[in-house]
Amino acid sequence: MFAHRLFMAVAAIAPLAACGSTGTGADAPLSASDVAIPASALDQGQPVTVNSREDAAGPLADGDDRIIITGIRKALRTGSLDSYLRALSDVSCQGTSTVAAAPAIPLSVTLVAQQSPDPKQRKFGDLTFIASYQLTSTDERFGGLSGLDFIADDKLLAVSDAGRFVWIDLNRDGTAPVSARLSPMHETSGAAMEAASASEGLAVNGSFALVSFEGDHRVLAFDIGRCGASAAGAPIVFGDYGLPLTDAFADARIEVGDKEGSEPLAVTSDWYLFAGIERKVGQFNSLSGRPIESEPEFNLRVGVNAPEFAGLDIVPDPRRNDAVRAFLVHRSTNSADSSIVITETDLLRFRDSNAPSGQGEMGERARWRFSETGWRELGALDRLGTTDSYEGIAAKQLSDGRVRLYLVSDDDFDGGKRTLLTILEVPKPLR
Repeated sequence: MFAHRLFMAVAAIAPLAACGSTGTGADAPLSASDVAIPASALDQGQPVTVNSREDAAGPLADGDDRIIITGIRKALRTGSLDSYLRALSDVSCQGTSTVAAAPAIPLSVTLVAQQSPDPKQRKFGDLTFIASYQLTSTDERFGGLSGLDFIADDKLLAVSDAGRFVWIDLNRDGTAPVSARLSPMHETSGAAMEAASASEGLAVNGSFALVSFEGDHRVLAFDIGRCGASAAGAPIVFGDYGLPLTDAFADARIEVGDKEGSEPLAVTSDWYLFAGIERKVGQFNSLSGRPIESEPEFNLRVGVNAPEFAGLDIVPDPRRNDAVRAFLVHRSTNSADSSIVITETDLLRFRDSNAPSGQGEMGERARWRFSETGWRELGALDRLGTTDSYEGIAAKQLSDGRVRLYLVSDDDFDGGKRTLLTILEVPKPLR
C-alpha cells in the first residue's frame, strides 16, 4: 500500500474526511469526533454503534443495482472525489450504524523449515528469507487465499477465492500469525456471496477494501472500516457513464478468459488504482494505473519474460516524489512448470499535457498517468523447493528503507496443497 496505511477504526469514514471535505449539515462526512470506537472492539467481536447521520434503510433489494450505479455515476459527474467516495461508502454500508466484527475461527500455525539444498542459505537473488508458516483451520471455510494486504502494522486482510474475507492477526513484531477471523463478503444487494464468486485481488486504502473478481470481471469496494464484516460490495463505476472491465480489456486488445482477469490489485493513498491482467501478452504482463474513478488503460508493460501476473502491491519510492515501487508475484499456470518469480517495477506519475482537459477535480486527476522507469527480477521462490501457488502479496515499508514482503499461497481447497504465509525482505533501493 502507498504511504501510511494504518487502519483507523476510530474514524469510520476516514477516507472521506481525509479528502479535505469541509461540508456541513446532513450530507457532511463524519469526523473522528462523531464516532467513538474502542480500539479493541473489533478484535473482541463486539458490535459497535456509531453516531451515523444515515437513515437505517435496511438491505437493498436485488433489483436496485441499476439505481445504485446511476447514483455513483451522478457523484462522478459532480467532479468531486469526496462525493464519489461517499457514494461508495453509503452503498456499501446501506444505512447501517453498526460496525460488525467477523467471528474468530480456529487457526493452527506451523513454522515451515526453509526448503533449500543448503539450509543456511537465506538469500535468493535480492530476497532475504525471513520465515514461512503453514496455516490450517478446522473451519472448512478457511482456504483459497489469493489476495492480501495490511489493514494495520500487525493485521493482515486476505481474500478467499470463495467470496470471503479472512482477518489475520500477527504478533507484535509482525513476523508470525497468531489468530484469524472470517466472514462472507456481501453482494451489493446485501446477500452473502456464493462460494463460486471468484474473488481474487485485494487492495486496502483507508477504511475501504477493494476486491477484484474473475469470471464476472469487476472491482467492488467494501467499507469495512465503517460497517465491518457486514459491508456490501459497492461497484466501481469506471468513467462518468460506466465502462465494464471487459470493455477495458477489449480496448487494450487483450483477450481475457474467465480465469485470466484483474487478479493483481493495488491502490495509492490518493486513490490511483493499479489493476493487472493475469494473462500474458507476448513477453509482457499488462497493468493499468489510473484514478479509481477513471476508465482503466492496460497500457503499462511489466514483468518482462516472467510467468503470468498473479499478485501486486506498492510502496512509495523514497528516491522521488510521485513514484512508487511495485512488487509483483508471477506464477506459472503451466502444470509442468512450478516457476514462482518476484519482480519489482518502478513507476513514475506524470501529468499528460496531451490528455483531454476535463472539468473539476476529476478532470484534473484524469490527466495524470504512470510510466515504467525500471524493473528487475528480485528472486525465484521455486528455488526454495516449493511448488505452492503463491498469489497474494502485501508490502510493508520499514523505517530503514527495506521492504518486507508477505506472500500467501492458494491451497484451492485441495487437501494436497497448503496455505503458506512466507515473509521475505528486499533491501532499500540504491540512490
